[in-house]
Amino acid sequence: MTATTIQWAALCLCVVGAAVRVPEVRRGRGRTVFTALVLLTVAVGLSVAPIYTAVDGLLGGVNIANLLLRLALYAVFVLLGARMAAAFDSPLARRLVVGPFGLAILGLTVAATLYFFVASELPGSSTGLRNFMDQDTVQQYAALGRLYPGYVAACLVAPATASVLDQHARLIHRVACAFLAGGFSLVVVFVLLRLTPIRLGALDIVLPFSAILLTVVGLGLIWLSHVRSRRRRARSNKLA
Repeated sequence: MTATTIQWAALCLCVVGAAVRVPEVRRGRGRTVFTALVLLTVAVGLSVAPIYTAVDGLLGGVNIANLLLRLALYAVFVLLGARMAAAFDSPLARRLVVGPFGLAILGLTVAATLYFFVASELPGSSTGLRNFMDQDTVQQYAALGRLYPGYVAACLVAPATASVLDQHARLIHRVACAFLAGGFSLVVVFVLLRLTPIRLGALDIVLPFSAILLTVVGLGLIWLSHVRSRRRRARSNKLA
C-alpha cells in the first residue's frame, strides 16, 4: 500500500466510521466519539494534497488549513482520550488527559502552536508545510503537532493493553481494544522516531495513517459490540 493510498483509505474509513454512528447520535448516544470521528475526518482530509490545496485556496492560500488540521487533531485526542480512558476504566489516564495537568499541557500546546504559526512566513499553500521546513519556527510548529497526540496516546497504551488481557471481557471487546492499543502504540512509536535523526521516508506517512486505520477499526468494533448488546437486551425484554 503506497503512502497516498493509505491516506485515502484512512479518509474513507473515517467517513464510514462517522456515518454509521449517525442513527445512534440522533438517539443521543455516542456523541463524543462521533464528534471525534468527524474532526478526524477533517484532519485526515486536510492531510491529502488535493483537498488541502483546494481548501487552503478558499482560505486565502496562506496555510490556514494546516492550522485547522492541527487544532482539529488536538480536539480529536482530547475527546478520544477522555472517552477511551473512561471505557478502559482508567481514572489515571483520564486525569492525565483532561485533569488539571492534562488541560494545562493542552493549553500550552495550543498557545505555542498559534505562536509558531503566526511567527512563520507561509506564503502559498503547501501540504504539510513541506516547502517551509527550512524555517525553525515551522519545525517547532510541526513538532508540537506530533508531541501532544503522542502524549495522549502514551497515556492510553497501558489501559488499552490491560483491556485486551481482561479475560472477563467479551471477545469482540478485547479484539477492539487490541486494535486501539496498536493504534496508540504506533502514534507513540512515530513520535519517538521523529525525535531521532532517522530518515523515515514513506514511513512518515505510513505510520501515522496506519495508526488512524487501527484506531478507527477499534472504535468501530466497540460500537458494533454496543449495538449488538442493546439489541440482545431489547429482544430479552420483549420475551420477558
